[in-house]
Amino acid sequence: MVFATRHRKLITVLFLLITAFFGFQLANVEFGHDLNDFFDKDEKAFLFNEEFFNHFEEELPNTVMIGIKNKKEIGYDILLEIDSFSRKLEKIPQVKRVFSITNQKLAIFSSLGTIPYEVLLLDSAHAFSQSWSLLDSLPDVKNRFISKHNKSALIYAIIQDSLPLDSLKAMKLKTENAAKEFSFEEVFFINTKHNDFLITKKIKKDSRHLIVIAFLLIILILLYFFRSLVGIVIPFAIVVSSVIWILGTISLFGFKINVLTIAIPVIVGVISLSDVIHIISRYSEEQSEDKIDKIKKTRNDILKAIVLTTLTTSLGFLSLSNSNIQVFNEFSVFTAVGVFYAFVLAYFLLPVLLFYSKKITLHNSLEKLTPKRLWIKPTLFVSLVALVFSVWGIFKVKHNNFVYENMGEKDEITQIMNFMEEEMYGTRDLTITISLRDSNSSLFDPSILTQLNEIETFVEDEYHATINIGLATAAKQVNRALNGGNPSAYSIPQDEYEANQVKRKLLKNSRLLKLKSFVSRSNNSTFIKTKAKDFGSYETRKSNEKLLEFAHKNTPDLEINFGGTAFIIDETNVNVSNGMIWNLCVIVVFIFFIVSFIFKSFSIGFFSLFPNILPLIAITAVVGWFDYGMNIGTTIVYTIAFGIAVDDTIHFLGRYKIELEKGNSNYDSLITTIKTSGGAILLTTLVLVAGFGVLILSSFYANFITGLLVTVSLIVALLCDLYLLPVLLNWIKKGN
Repeated sequence: MVFATRHRKLITVLFLLITAFFGFQLANVEFGHDLNDFFDKDEKAFLFNEEFFNHFEEELPNTVMIGIKNKKEIGYDILLEIDSFSRKLEKIPQVKRVFSITNQKLAIFSSLGTIPYEVLLLDSAHAFSQSWSLLDSLPDVKNRFISKHNKSALIYAIIQDSLPLDSLKAMKLKTENAAKEFSFEEVFFINTKHNDFLITKKIKKDSRHLIVIAFLLIILILLYFFRSLVGIVIPFAIVVSSVIWILGTISLFGFKINVLTIAIPVIVGVISLSDVIHIISRYSEEQSEDKIDKIKKTRNDILKAIVLTTLTTSLGFLSLSNSNIQVFNEFSVFTAVGVFYAFVLAYFLLPVLLFYSKKITLHNSLEKLTPKRLWIKPTLFVSLVALVFSVWGIFKVKHNNFVYENMGEKDEITQIMNFMEEEMYGTRDLTITISLRDSNSSLFDPSILTQLNEIETFVEDEYHATINIGLATAAKQVNRALNGGNPSAYSIPQDEYEANQVKRKLLKNSRLLKLKSFVSRSNNSTFIKTKAKDFGSYETRKSNEKLLEFAHKNTPDLEINFGGTAFIIDETNVNVSNGMIWNLCVIVVFIFFIVSFIFKSFSIGFFSLFPNILPLIAITAVVGWFDYGMNIGTTIVYTIAFGIAVDDTIHFLGRYKIELEKGNSNYDSLITTIKTSGGAILLTTLVLVAGFGVLILSSFYANFITGLLVTVSLIVALLCDLYLLPVLLNWIKKGN
């Protein structure tokens, strides 16, 4: 700090050059969302999924779904419009084929050959009425295209493989223009790649207004407590520089801002303010007119503390990097780098700014807000009661996450997800993998088809799902066709002759039925794929266990497992949550030894952990009480909360040690520490709460839960540092 002040011109030039360099990189900042980045590539479920689906010759076609929503029930007139709309969609260049309820054809196998027939007859209202009334007897058709209350519909457009985003946007525009000619109330364009684009657009919008709100709140807080323009300009010079440096670094290395890393600017910005406030607070206490002397004394008193807080906070974030999840690695590394940038700027740039500035002081209102004495019995009583209630909440915690967390927004992606979840068959990907235990058997054997049907029926009942892809479903459709289209023949025949007929027709029509996309080359593995209502991973996990138990008892020839995006994320959530406990244990032990070494006392090291562990207990209780569910979004909070909460404890202990070294009594040292560092701790907490609190306004669940839980942890940590920690330190050295 003294070096920076004495060579302030050099430091200023270097700062401007580095900031200009990183600022130039901001023009290349990109936003993106790729669900694959949330997968643990070493996760057992992921590896199994990759290996299993390598056994199929064809991939499922690339599809866009067009959702049509109406307030009144679908009738003849609406279906005529849907039919016309489907024909218009077929003319869009990117579309290869369109399937809707109005062009669905079933077949009858007869001695004369295959005879196709229309599911719905639209030639007249009378013909339609008769065919519509029969649609309920065709659940494999109706449930794919029409909602249960008959008010909404889906159209499936098969599009070119690997269609670029620009082509999808063009297709969406043409789809919307075509839909304007009809009386549809709402039309939704649904495609995974386009959904990712909508989420990316939402990230951009979210990041802009969060940063603006956070900065405005922090400006108001600083203005109140510093009561001067300098008190705002100096801290914000550090904050803005930290944000520019870290965003420039992310862009420089070619990474995109995603739903997790979007929080980094806010996190780095508010963390940088913590050291700035502590340094300014200590600097303003010095009465000397010699600014270099004031900076030197400030450095001597506070350097160890800010180095240690930087180290502990960085290690807290870096603990996330031992996962195999790309977004976690990006978040942990770049946040840790941002914390380092904040330290560099506070250590080198801040002294220069203080040297050039007029006198800067903290308003004495901070002292009025800190305790004037030790409240021993009330503090211990309240702490004990809070601990009891927290333990009660902890026992209610469960692993749970949803495919898409609805934050009450009215943006396009949320409306799409709501449509699929509320109107149609759901948003949760459900993929059940099936392998034969006997390698000599075939999936087309009648007994195997019967067992496959048992599984599909159980899935439909337990998960409230509609089977989109399943071999038993294909076999039942073939049997219905062999029996003149009779709906009651939608079943697996038990008669050996009829079963063999079904087998022959399946194999003969394998190309038409696209069997190679869901039946393996050796005919010994297949999968069931569908979408289900998203009741959360906790309820889904219970249904999965029921399915495995059912399969063990009723389908002895089949080995059942799970695959698909949702299942992999569910398993990753559980493993990451459990792994984070061990990471925190390592960090806690590290902090214990560091503090014990500095104070040469294991008892101080031990009791200093309470103000940092209790906030973690508190946020775990909140997760349990309000049923937020333990998942990636909540897990990451523990690292953030501990890394930040420990900073104020270290600053408190650092000042406490200085007061003891002056020869003051233990009690007087504690009171003086509360009056001095306590004010800075209070102000940094207010700033951090303002910074993280704005994340509660985010339309992304991960940011919302981060903002809420970190805010809770900061408030608990503040109370622990100002009330509980002094009581414990007083008890350790009672009588001194």
